[in-house]
Amino acid sequence: MPQLTEALIRKRAEHNDGVLGDLEEIALHQQELERIENLEACCRHLKICLLQNNLIPKMEGLNKLKELEYLNMALNNVTKIEGIDNCESLKKLDMTVNFVDVEDMEESIYNLKANVQLEDLYFTGNPICDFFGYRPYIVASLPQLKQLDGKLILPNERIQAYQKLPALTEKLREAAEESLRKKGREKELGIKPDPNAHSIENRNELYLELAGQKEAKEKQERKRMGLEPKEPKVIPDVYNARGEIRQCNEGKYDFRMDDTTDTNIIVLDVGIPRYMDTHSLDVDVNPQYVRVVIKEKLLQLKLPQEVNSDRSNVQRSKTTGWMKITMPIADQRPERERHIKEPEIVPLKPTPDPRDEKKEKKRAEPVGAVSGLKDIYKDPKKVSKKKQPQEFLKEVQTTRTRPAAAEPADDDDDDEIPPLDGYPKR
Repeated sequence: MPQLTEALIRKRAEHNDGVLGDLEEIALHQQELERIENLEACCRHLKICLLQNNLIPKMEGLNKLKELEYLNMALNNVTKIEGIDNCESLKKLDMTVNFVDVEDMEESIYNLKANVQLEDLYFTGNPICDFFGYRPYIVASLPQLKQLDGKLILPNERIQAYQKLPALTEKLREAAEESLRKKGREKELGIKPDPNAHSIENRNELYLELAGQKEAKEKQERKRMGLEPKEPKVIPDVYNARGEIRQCNEGKYDFRMDDTTDTNIIVLDVGIPRYMDTHSLDVDVNPQYVRVVIKEKLLQLKLPQEVNSDRSNVQRSKTTGWMKITMPIADQRPERERHIKEPEIVPLKPTPDPRDEKKEKKRAEPVGAVSGLKDIYKDPKKVSKKKQPQEFLKEVQTTRTRPAAAEPADDDDDDEIPPLDGYPKR
């Protein structure tokens, strides 16, 4: 619940430019206050104090306000009038709809006798109003009063009240004892007041509900105006409900993970807007996952292999804004095993029929050929045992003489070679 602080007093003193030294009037109504404080220290010259419609159960922190003339305590939870006997300038006191009962009426009226300037008093809506002689008792007990509950006190009414005062005092004390016994029995039996009855408990509950609705409405209005600070976003945990490493991209940022270009390094490129401040980024490289928080939005990916987080490196481009995370593989090898390319699938061919092969052979043989000649030389019985082949041709040596010099040079005929038969002579 709100407290009556100096800041609140200064805020409510806007008509006086927030100056408290010479403040004479302040309105603190409907602030859900539960205690009066700081008024004596900050506003010593206060003349009008409006504290109606709060949850104040006790009158305190007002006794040093010597110049106070009007005090409004209506619609509070006050059960006894006290703490204002030194307010020597008090002229008007409003206690409408409080909880001053008959057991506290005598003491409350006695405490008001010190306020000799008091002229106007309001008690409407208090339990003491149920006491049949409450008005004449107050009129006779406070001779300085000129008006009670908005009604003037006439001289004849005051004279009659003086005459009834001893009897009214006796009846008031009896009613106070009876009220105390009744409340004691209800407390022992644990009887709670009717939810629809006007009681301190019901009023507090109602005010708390109204205060919650008021705060929600003000918060919604501040949020609409952009004045309400946003609640910090809860970043998801590393593991999901099934105990597995969470994979998510709340900001829907572009990213590329490369583990094939260099077999010993995994590279993650994240597309971050160019003008985003680097201080709004948080990178966490774990041997099994990488976690990047970008403006309270999580990008978390599970790594295909275990990496060495201590040797990982994070860089960001000044031109494009992309962030590059280089993560060396923990178990590095000279060359990672590459998958052997699987052979292409060839459709099955039907099994050849031997009868078709014989038909093909017959088709390939020339017409009129003697069967069996193809493999004749493979049969040892049909091959000659003679190692050297017979000589069918013999080399013939011929001698030819050149013609004599006396013969003509253009005579090319050789006399020793007979002419060919059947050809004409030249």
